Amino acid sequence: MKRSQKQRKQSRNSKNSDDITEHHSKLLLERFPYSIKDLQFREVPTLHVNQDFFLDPFKTIDDLYAKGYEKFGIVKLLLPSELIVPEKKFFSDLEMKLKGKRVETRVQTLNQLQAGEIFGSNIVGFTLQEYMSYANKFECSYKLQGAREVSNQIRQNEIEFWSIVDFPDRYDEVEVEYAADLLATKYATGFQDGQLGNLSTINKNCNSIFQVLQEKNEMSGISVPWLYLGMKYANFCWHKEDLNLNSLNYMHAGAPKTWYAIPPSHSEKFLQYFNKKYEKERIHNPRLLYDIVCQISPIELAEQQISIIRTEQHPGELIITLGATYHAGFSHGFNCSEAVNVAPTQWLDEYDRASTEYRMDGNYKKVSFPLEWLLTKVVLMADQVKFTKQSWIKLSDKFKMMIQSEIDNRNSIIALYEQVKIVEFANKLEKYDRNVCKICSNYMFFSYIFCGKCLKKGCIAHQSVCACSNPKISLYIRYNSEELQTMLTTLESKANSKTMQ
Repeated sequence: MKRSQKQRKQSRNSKNSDDITEHHSKLLLERFPYSIKDLQFREVPTLHVNQDFFLDPFKTIDDLYAKGYEKFGIVKLLLPSELIVPEKKFFSDLEMKLKGKRVETRVQTLNQLQAGEIFGSNIVGFTLQEYMSYANKFECSYKLQGAREVSNQIRQNEIEFWSIVDFPDRYDEVEVEYAADLLATKYATGFQDGQLGNLSTINKNCNSIFQVLQEKNEMSGISVPWLYLGMKYANFCWHKEDLNLNSLNYMHAGAPKTWYAIPPSHSEKFLQYFNKKYEKERIHNPRLLYDIVCQISPIELAEQQISIIRTEQHPGELIITLGATYHAGFSHGFNCSEAVNVAPTQWLDEYDRASTEYRMDGNYKKVSFPLEWLLTKVVLMADQVKFTKQSWIKLSDKFKMMIQSEIDNRNSIIALYEQVKIVEFANKLEKYDRNVCKICSNYMFFSYIFCGKCLKKGCIAHQSVCACSNPKISLYIRYNSEELQTMLTTLESKANSKTMQ
């Protein structure tokens, strides 16, 4: 929706999905401050894959790492055209699956995307048909606010989008709505029954650490796919995936998206620039980066010598992000995509990098789940899950480092305090989120220390949990040292096996 800057904003709770304001009435249009020359970036690496990809998708991910594609942080896979469901059939089937459910949307004003303000919400929402109508009417009535420079509509949209974002006062207000993060188990998956590549089952494949997740909602929003409905200029701001997990984003149908990505080698440079640019805003909202509401033009980032790569995603194309890759983008019209996080064994080291970054940033971003919990599930299900020998070695090495650190920290606690009482968990299988550290708010899976005086508990890595003069410390442990060693032996036997298990 395009509005005059002086026009009063309406309440989002009572928004009519068919309320489309009239298009721009200016006759003499100035040139946009940006031109196509400003938006020339390296193309994201693009590969063709056949249907065999879906038989063993993590083999392809292994190959990407082996061939060095992680240095780009993002890859586009072109799938066989016969796998694409015709647009009309796709949206007809999706409408039947949604059964009239309404989806809430984020209300995004292009002129305010650099301000770092939390998006509004349309809590009334839309049905699929209502959103489709809203998106199509917006696109049909929309008129450029500057002189057309190129005939390619996608590239022209880019020029206008970033011109409005970076020079908001020069243009009338443009407001769009984005139906994002629609949990597939709650709403619907866009994949057809039996369709190859269903992201709902991709984490059950060999070499996926998430094989061990048995319940559908065991980690909602990470191992369970999200559905996305977009419209022209609906956008996703700069962010990395939780814990630097890999992600797969498949476009089902509709208009294309433009993606921008920052290779992992420039991740730290981006973070430094973001913190400097939003220094004042972060005083009031230290979580600003993690709220994913700040859009910085790739032109501005490139001027800071931050490397940018770009691509366009069309139906039937799969975008894979690898590791610590910041990415952003926007849609060029009504479309539908679906995304999920995946955890190949190459991701194990990324967990440590991400959790360290969260800690250094004041723990404003909470670790989504403890790696100790995930790898313990691998051990307990070692005869049910499938990994290649190389992956078992990585899992074994990581678990060995983990339990060595755990035992060292326990010994330090025992040496530091007098008469430490050691208590084993009554239920070793209790969920990982039952115990949260008082200091860093992270989950404590293997163990925690508890002061009987002030009743505070925290991670054993902190060594101390309170300021009591004579703390009464208990060390609570889920598994004793012998049990941890037995678990390691299980992984080592898998790693030393001659065949894939």
